Amino acid sequence: MTFKRLRAIAIVPLSILPFAIAVPGIASSHDRYQREHASDPFAAPPAKLSVRERAAMPAFETGTGGIPVLVWHGIGPADDGYTVTQQAFAKQLVLLRSLGFESISSEQYAAWRAHKPVALPAKPILLTFDDGRLDSYRGADKVLQRYGMRATIFAITEEIEDGNPFYLTWEELHAMRDSGRWDIQPHAHAGHRTLATNVQGDHAPFYTARRYTTSGGVETLAQWEARVSEDLFTVKHRFLDHGIEPEAFAVPYGDYGQRSTNDPSIPGLLSGLLTRQFGNWFIQADDNDPSFTGPGTGAAQRFELTTDARLDDLYGWLRRHSTDEK
Repeated sequence: MTFKRLRAIAIVPLSILPFAIAVPGIASSHDRYQREHASDPFAAPPAKLSVRERAAMPAFETGTGGIPVLVWHGIGPADDGYTVTQQAFAKQLVLLRSLGFESISSEQYAAWRAHKPVALPAKPILLTFDDGRLDSYRGADKVLQRYGMRATIFAITEEIEDGNPFYLTWEELHAMRDSGRWDIQPHAHAGHRTLATNVQGDHAPFYTARRYTTSGGVETLAQWEARVSEDLFTVKHRFLDHGIEPEAFAVPYGDYGQRSTNDPSIPGLLSGLLTRQFGNWFIQADDNDPSFTGPGTGAAQRFELTTDARLDDLYGWLRRHSTDEK
């Protein structure tokens, strides 16, 4: 065998080395894609109330004329303080059904608040999800289907356009809407973040305060209004481009300046802007003990279900505010 032939044979393994190195990476990328983008919902787990739970949480009448609104931030195994397990979510819906609550659409809710004629069940409730997270769909969809309920999910359009795999895509959101179990509404475009508000490095939500930069200092109130208005107009038009008329808006972090701002005029200005653009907009109460929504426009509070929420927390809130006793 000649030296040239030996050298050619020796080169063959070296030539396949890059491919051999790349194959695990390709396989890993494929697995990651399947894990993050194959968005088929998980089967609903069996769930029921125990005899003791039924005895401790009997049905009751509602007499306030208001509509309770609930909010979740993800359904799955993550122990992050926000995400609720699928089993816990299923049991929460079992409780709602046992109490006679029936979920309504965002369109029904908006019509009711606007004093328009609309058919509502005897005990209506609005179920909502913030952030447009993929795990919310995966964990909640089949549970909603099993118990004959629907929900509204609020999406962040910049995350969709950036292709962040943690969030749902437009294609998935449209499929959810077409199922009849989901309504799709706006949560922000680029406004679901915090920004520096002073030279010390303090931060506040995008909408709630005048931004500080090292080059320009603290922006003027006019600059704040232009920045926030642009984001709200952008998210609204993204939804209109997809054939969805916004009927409500979920304020990021549940804060419109009532909790964190560096300008006392912002809460009033932002309230007016949100009401003009969306009619209905949602926040969370600091003590997580909000009243049910009444008719009208503007801010509406929601009861938040978090990782450590107990079933009797939900029951207690519903019963307490059904008689308007706090």
